[in-house]
Formats: sequence, structure tokens, C-alpha cells
Amino acid sequence: MDHDKSIGITEMRKRKFAHQVDVCVSTDRNAIADSYFNNYSDNLSYEEAFEDLFNGKYILDLIKAIWGPETPYRLLDCGSANGLTLRQFDKLGIEAWGIENNAHIHSKTPEGWRGRNLLGDVLKMPFEDGSFEFAYVTCLPYLPEEKIDQALKELFRVCRVGLLFQGVTTDMTEEVIEDYMLFRGLRTFWTYSEWSDAFVRNGFKLAVSNPALLDEIWRIEQETDEDDWNWYPNKESMRYSFFSKP
Repeated sequence: MDHDKSIGITEMRKRKFAHQVDVCVSTDRNAIADSYFNNYSDNLSYEEAFEDLFNGKYILDLIKAIWGPETPYRLLDCGSANGLTLRQFDKLGIEAWGIENNAHIHSKTPEGWRGRNLLGDVLKMPFEDGSFEFAYVTCLPYLPEEKIDQALKELFRVCRVGLLFQGVTTDMTEEVIEDYMLFRGLRTFWTYSEWSDAFVRNGFKLAVSNPALLDEIWRIEQETDEDDWNWYPNKESMRYSFFSKP
């Protein structure tokens, strides 16, 4: 996808979903306002909507297909909210940790997970180099563009094997953007291709190049997605969501 086309798609989507842009953007150091979590989906709070929206096995299946590790391994959830993802990952044999910068949602972390769900900043994480085999990342589009490279350098530092980027892009299907109000809280509006370029220039490489592997992760996506429309616009776009360390 060339740069001019990427700009065209982004501007077209921002115009179409203008009612979402600048909603739930905080004016302080946190990129997402507290209201984002209070009305997360279908007038439900994050806690109320969580079980229907998050599928830890789906993440594990993708990691298994791409990198082939056996559990247990260590995973960092960047944008972990109140740490409910950590409990799901734990049940699947993954030692998961989280980092979240919104104090409001972080304060709702269940007591048993407060030791692993940290209130902190992805721009400067309190972990040693190579602390985690994998990172599961949803928070990056809520950062300003000028901070993305710094965040990616930190992710490169703490991640040892690979990274799953599950952030919002401007070329996702229109249905999913509308249904989940995905442009709320965003500060960086990039396409899959633009995000991929950012990961690569900060040291990562694309993890999926084999056509058979792309077919497999698309199969996992199709079998997991229970909606009538696709989260990804096409199979090729999934290629730009998984990155390895050289």
C-alpha cells in the first residue's frame, strides 16, 4: 500500500467517523479519559464487557502458530486496564504481566493481580532487557505520533521473541470501527502498513512471510470471529500485526 493511498484512507475514515474523533481523549498525561472505560462497549463498562470481548485462547493460538512456543512463557500486556486479561492468560499457562497508564481503570485491578498489573508508562517500563518472550500490545494508537518511536524502542528492549500488535488502525473494516467506536481516544491514526513501517524502523521484522502461515493465522481469525463481518479488512492485513526480534 503506497503512502498516498494510506493518507487517503485515513482522512476518509476520519471524516466518516468524525463523531468518534477526539472523544475520550484526556488532556493530562493519560491518553484515554476515564470515561472510555466507564462506557466501553454497548453502554457497558470495561469490566461488564470484558468476557465477551477478550479471548485469551485466540492470542495463544496465534503465538503458537507463528512462533511455536510451549507454555509456560512470559508475556507482557501493554494496555492491560484492570488486569483481567492476566487471569485469562494464567489459566492458559502463560505468566502474564501488565502495564497500564490510566490510574482510574488500574485502581480496579483485583487484589490478587496487583503484583503483576503495574501502573506505569510504556515509554519507560520498569522491566529488565528481554524480560518477556512476547508482548501483546493494544495501547500504542492512544499515544501521540511523536511518542510512538520511543514506545517501540522500549518494547524492543523488553521483548525477547515476538510481539502481537492488536491496536486500532484506520484501514480496519468500517463495520468494526462503527460498532465498537474504535476511534475514541485515538491520537495516532495510521494504517496497518504505516504501523508496520514504524515497527521495522525500530528494529523489529515481520514475523509472517510464508503464505501457508498467513493462511493458518487467517483460519484462526475466521474460526474465532463470531461476528458477521471481519475485524481485519483482508487476510494480507494480518501480516502487519506480528513482529519478531531479529
